[in-house]
Amino acid sequence: MTKKDSSLYLVIIVVIASLLGYFTIYKNIMGEYSLNASEAFMLMLAALAIGEVVSIRTKAAIPSIFITAGIFIIGFWTIFPKDILEISGIGKSMPGLFVMIMVTHLGTMLDKDELVAQWKTVVVTLAGMAGVCLMVMTVGRLLVGTEVAATATPPLTGGLVSAIIMQGAVEGNEYLVVIAMAMYVLQGFVGFPLINLCLKIEGKNVLTRYRTGEISLEDINGGKKDKKETKSSLRIFPETSGQYKTDYIILLKTLVLVVISGYLQNLTNGVVSKYVFALLVGVLAAETGFIERKPLETSRSFGLFITIIMMFVFAGLSSVTIEVLKSIIINFIILIVLATIGIALLSIPIGKKIGLSKSMAFAIGLGSIAGGFPASYVLSNEAAKLLSDNDNEYELLLEHFLPKTLVSGFVSATSGSVIIAGLFVSLFF
Repeated sequence: MTKKDSSLYLVIIVVIASLLGYFTIYKNIMGEYSLNASEAFMLMLAALAIGEVVSIRTKAAIPSIFITAGIFIIGFWTIFPKDILEISGIGKSMPGLFVMIMVTHLGTMLDKDELVAQWKTVVVTLAGMAGVCLMVMTVGRLLVGTEVAATATPPLTGGLVSAIIMQGAVEGNEYLVVIAMAMYVLQGFVGFPLINLCLKIEGKNVLTRYRTGEISLEDINGGKKDKKETKSSLRIFPETSGQYKTDYIILLKTLVLVVISGYLQNLTNGVVSKYVFALLVGVLAAETGFIERKPLETSRSFGLFITIIMMFVFAGLSSVTIEVLKSIIINFIILIVLATIGIALLSIPIGKKIGLSKSMAFAIGLGSIAGGFPASYVLSNEAAKLLSDNDNEYELLLEHFLPKTLVSGFVSATSGSVIIAGLFVSLFF
């Protein structure tokens, strides 16, 4: 580490220590400890920044979202108000809208051929979910009991919706209600580091092959050139002239796609999630030329959107109290270990059979215990950024990681886990 880097880290540490000292010691002494909107937003942003600093300093050995999640939990035990998100001015419906916009944006980064090519990802994700169900409902059932195992399994195979479904099914049993949500909230503490490790192993192998000339970016893209240079055979809309590619117009087109995705979910009576439709609509809109690829980057708004989304995700950790941890920690450890073993037992050999490396197959399978998007994006982007030495290598790794981790997250978190939750409710409750 250079002297300049050391000075930068020292400045960051001093600033953060000063902020925490001001909000905890000074304001408490003065009897005026209360946060306004800017202070609340700044504290959450400081937690996100600390996570990034640690990740950069350790070369992604410790993922940023792992550190940030820990800071938020400790913050809620000490100086963070439970409603810090609302205090900061972020309304309840805003993060959900931002997630839809972000998923649509990510859809525009894929193309129809790439989406079809992800059948391997779908197979490995389903294998990983099957592994979770198998281990938890056999070995886990013997160790923690049928009710606890059945309540925990759907959240361990996916995301928030399945946890909410299980909470509704066990309503009246306070312990099982806590188990259902705690499994969803805490599983990332195991999933994040493991996926990060798998992506680093995979990324190093891919870069080695790239640097020796064995593969190229076109190989990762399926033989295609840069998407900006490739005209889709489905294009029906004329290219928007430069003077009309304004921030407002690009964002408007993105919101039109978000609204359409919501309507499509209603047409299927919620059988297919609006987030799945948002991804597919994003792909189709970019292919037909209705919208530019990477609209949030083009409109210079990507950073704000992902920041608000991550604040929303971590604010959900306010329910993780010391009492909750004490009550579920043993069962959580047993179930998360069994879930991870189940994922490895099925996803790795099946992935290997269909042409994926062990590390990539395991990373895809682990998508179910990382909660899907936005963790899938953050972990992929972080690994690609910190492993690469230049823009070409970063693009290579992101193209290799992102379609797989995104599709894995959507198969498990927004679709598969919901189906499993419905099945478990009818079978066990």
